[in-house]
Amino acid sequence: MEFSQHSDQSAAPAMASTVDNFDTRFFSTKKISVILDDDNFLLWRQQVLLEIKTYKLQRFLDSRTVPPPSTLLDADGVHQENPEFSRFEQQDSALASWLLSSVSTTVLPHLIGMDTSAQIWNAIASLYGSKTTSRLMFFRRALHSQRKGDLSMKDILMKIKGFCDNLASCAEVISEWEHITAIFNGLPPEYDSVITIITASHTPYTV
Repeated sequence: MEFSQHSDQSAAPAMASTVDNFDTRFFSTKKISVILDDDNFLLWRQQVLLEIKTYKLQRFLDSRTVPPPSTLLDADGVHQENPEFSRFEQQDSALASWLLSSVSTTVLPHLIGMDTSAQIWNAIASLYGSKTTSRLMFFRRALHSQRKGDLSMKDILMKIKGFCDNLASCAEVISEWEHITAIFNGLPPEYDSVITIITASHTPYTV
């Protein structure tokens, strides 16, 4: 599984334009339920992207976006402040501040010195993309290698469920049948008759 460091954008750099009906005060009140830490990057990413797409602000996450020029020449050839640039900078700063407020204190040190939304977003994607892939591989291998051994039935079921929950936290949802298969694979031969009855049944079993 790969994680792009860029949001979905066209290949060519885009000149940014403002969204007149967007109120930057949104960021002072809008909170997401997941604060980014070492264990929930994909859940955090999903919620953040949904909020950003709602207000069509994806361009601020793309380092290829070209901001408007900071000044414009007036009729007399004098440089004047460009209101489009001021608006762009205001929106980008508000979004950057909001992104920083959505990460845990353990993540913030990795983002020191970054003051644009694109810098923050791409740094987080780079930091957690490879980590998440490694976690997915570890949890999936662990799920299918569990064995009951001396564990009670309750303990082995809880252990397997724990790995399913860990995979779900990485946005890798385990199907009901894969969950049941992992349980069957972990049981010793004396449970073969029970497994045969369950697999032959026309009534679907749930966990």
